[in-house]
Amino acid sequence: MTGSAALRRSWRQLSAKSAVLALCCAAAIVPASNAAPMYPSERVRGFFCNEMSHSVDFLMQQTKGENEEIAANSVNKALAKFSCAYYLPVNAIYTGEHTVMKRGMIFKLHSYVFLPERVERWSGSAVSTLQVSPYAKHDV
Repeated sequence: MTGSAALRRSWRQLSAKSAVLALCCAAAIVPASNAAPMYPSERVRGFFCNEMSHSVDFLMQQTKGENEEIAANSVNKALAKFSCAYYLPVNAIYTGEHTVMKRGMIFKLHSYVFLPERVERWSGSAVSTLQVSPYAKHDV
C-alpha cells in the first residue's frame, strides 16, 4: 500500500506541475483582452504640446494663418507657461490617436510618450471644418 500511495502522490504532483506549466504557456501565447497594445519606440520631431487642450489651441492658431512658431508662442503666452515647443528628433512611443472637434473645426491629435522622461506630449493636424464657406456655390 505504501508503494501505491507514494506513486499516487507523485502522479498528483506531476499532474499539478504540468497543469501549471500549461497555464503559463497559454498565458504567454494568448494576450489579455484588456491589455493595451505596445508600440515600438520611434524617432519623432516637430511641434508638441504638454496637454491635448494646448495642442488644440496651437492648431486653432495655425488655422487662423499663423506659422508654427508664432502659434506656439501665443499659446505659451496665453497659458503663462511653457507648453508648446519644437522638439529635435527624440525617441517616443506612439500611444494613440484622438479626434477632437472645437468651434466647428475637426482635429486629429496624436499622443506620444517621450523617452527616457516618460512624459506624454501631443501633436496633431487640422482635418476639416464644419463651417460653411462664405463663398459656397449655393450662395452665388
